[in-house]
Amino acid sequence: MKDEPALDIHAKADQLLDLTQAMLAAAKSDDWDAFELQEQQRSAMLEMVFGNQTDMESAKLQLSGMIKEIQLIDQVICNLISQQRDLAAEELRHLKHAQAGNKAYRIAADDPW
Repeated sequence: MKDEPALDIHAKADQLLDLTQAMLAAAKSDDWDAFELQEQQRSAMLEMVFGNQTDMESAKLQLSGMIKEIQLIDQVICNLISQQRDLAAEELRHLKHAQAGNKAYRIAADDPW
């Protein structure tokens, strides 16, 4: 059947969108292990769908709306990752500051004057 590749690519595109939404949910819930696994699965599927150059170009063009939705979700995910990175950096700064204060306190406590 001529439409089978188009149906197959639409099913895979639906799976791509589902994986992207699952990645967003994992990022929002700070489940970075699940996020990483889903990102790996999505990367493999992206290669499978868009990596081969067959006669499915027209079907791929029909998917442009879904691709745009995936890109929008990816932007939200990138923002969440940036926020998480900033939080981790701020926590690291606090830990270093506390460690320096603790070290200064120990030095002062050990100093007999």
